[in-house]
Amino acid sequence: MDSHSGHDGMDMPAASCKMNMLFNWQIENTCVVFRWWHIHGPISLIMSCIAIFLIAAGYEWIRAYTVTIENRWEEADMLTSQIVGEEEEQEQERVVHAYQAHHRLSKKRELVRSSMYAALVAISFWLMLVFMTYNGYLMIATVVGAGFGHFIFGKGRLSGGKSIQCH
Repeated sequence: MDSHSGHDGMDMPAASCKMNMLFNWQIENTCVVFRWWHIHGPISLIMSCIAIFLIAAGYEWIRAYTVTIENRWEEADMLTSQIVGEEEEQEQERVVHAYQAHHRLSKKRELVRSSMYAALVAISFWLMLVFMTYNGYLMIATVVGAGFGHFIFGKGRLSGGKSIQCH
């Protein structure tokens, strides 16, 4: 039996993804980046818009969180350099140990920083692909989600990080 056949043996047309290269308000047969994320009607469109809104807002949270982490690390580095400066006069061995511990921590920080950056780039490119469906509803969900995320998490800053920001 064909995978597109109905219960009584009659062929049923397979749902297909329509890709528009022009702005549209299409509600049915829109796929969001993946074939399995298929919008069949108004309910699935609303659910997709909510998901995209949350992803865009989450992107802004990650951007703001990276800035918070960077600021904390800079403060810790300044504190460490002050302590090491004071200890230089007291014990050279403790200074070397503190420097080595700080250097190991710096490598871990670079791994965390690079991982967060990669996540931001991936989400940003993905949101750009959502925008490139040219579907007005999905575009609005992306923009409003990013605006909401910035309002809640942005702390009044226009630039929240070093990401590529494709959306």
